[in-house]
Amino acid sequence: MILAAVALVAGLAAPLLAALPAHALDVRDLPIARAPEACPHEGPGFVRFSPGGPCTRISGRVRAEAGTPVPARPGAGLDGAARGVVSGAGRVAIDTRTQTEYGPARAYIRLGTGR
Repeated sequence: MILAAVALVAGLAAPLLAALPAHALDVRDLPIARAPEACPHEGPGFVRFSPGGPCTRISGRVRAEAGTPVPARPGAGLDGAARGVVSGAGRVAIDTRTQTEYGPARAYIRLGTGR
């Protein structure tokens, strides 16, 4: 039922899209992005992405482990099943700071998974 509805919508949309003119993208017309400027007064790693905007530091870590199970004592089997150990964890932190008329303002968020 759902597959039939998708096929019907695709069948109706195809002629409409084919009638539209195609346009090529010229990369020379795209704006050139400016490199972020450093914010040494906030500490290492802080950069400003827009002129006069807040200073931001993005940091994080990734950890991955892979291995094989080890028997509790030499010679002991693993009940005949070959099992591997795979795990991973990650964390990202965003620290944003700016000056306001009331003093410094700071926003900090840290998200993580795993251990």
